[in-house]
Order: sequence, then C-alpha cells, then structure tokens
Amino acid sequence: MSIAFKVYVRCLNCQKDYGTTLQPPEADDAPTDIDELLESNFLSSQRFKCGDCESPIATVTGVKALRDGMTVRTQALCS
Repeated sequence: MSIAFKVYVRCLNCQKDYGTTLQPPEADDAPTDIDELLESNFLSSQRFKCGDCESPIATVTGVKALRDGMTVRTQALCS
C-alpha cells in the first residue's frame, strides 16, 4: 500500500487556498501518517509557491492522508 498526503495551504500574500499532493520517498523514516508528516523533515523541506501570485510563503491549513488513492484521515490545522 502506498501512502500519499494532500496538503492544503493558504498563500499569505493573496490569501488564496490551494492543495498539492506529496508522495514521501521509500525510506525507513518516511512519514506514514499525518502526525508523523507534520513533525517530519520531509514536510519542512517542501517549498510551496502560489500559482496565482507566485509568493513562496504559505501556511499549511489541512492535510489528508491517502492510501492507494483513498482518503484514510483528514486533519484541519487552522482556518
């Protein structure tokens, strides 16, 4: 079973929301759930860029854990 995460972010410049899918690498320390993702170096190394204003500054507002393309858990972080 493959795990992926749909990460929702809000651009701090234009305040638009968007989402992106992250696929962790196959590694022993790869995140396997939302809590692990939020604490991981994998997430902190990601760079988000707004598709509208191209601002690189964003706040993560929610995460969905996907296993084989199906949602297994959703967590809102802030509104």
